[in-house]
Amino acid sequence: MKYAFIIFSDPDIRSELVKAAHALHYAINLKKKGNDVVVYFEGLGEKILISDNNYIKPLVDEAIKQGIIYGACGYCASPPHLNIRDKVVAKGFRLLGDENDHKDLSLFIDEGYQIILI
Repeated sequence: MKYAFIIFSDPDIRSELVKAAHALHYAINLKKKGNDVVVYFEGLGEKILISDNNYIKPLVDEAIKQGIIYGACGYCASPPHLNIRDKVVAKGFRLLGDENDHKDLSLFIDEGYQIILI
């Protein structure tokens, strides 16, 4: 099976952080079971990629190790929005699009992924 986890959850809100952590945990486990899995960060969820939170960071590190982080939204990370583009890129993550080009989920749908929004 092919799964694309799209994480919008704001890590600054505890309940949202827990949702994102569970999504990463499930994605990692699905990958370990042989599934084709990608994780894409959108909106406020992109802050997870630059977080040093001890609860989420080990899961991000494991997702990196498993090779399942597809990237993050360049539109949302850009200066007019979250303004974290440079920090996300400095951490080594790929951004798709920019402040003039907001990518949509057809990116994954066209490749046959089942979309899971968190």
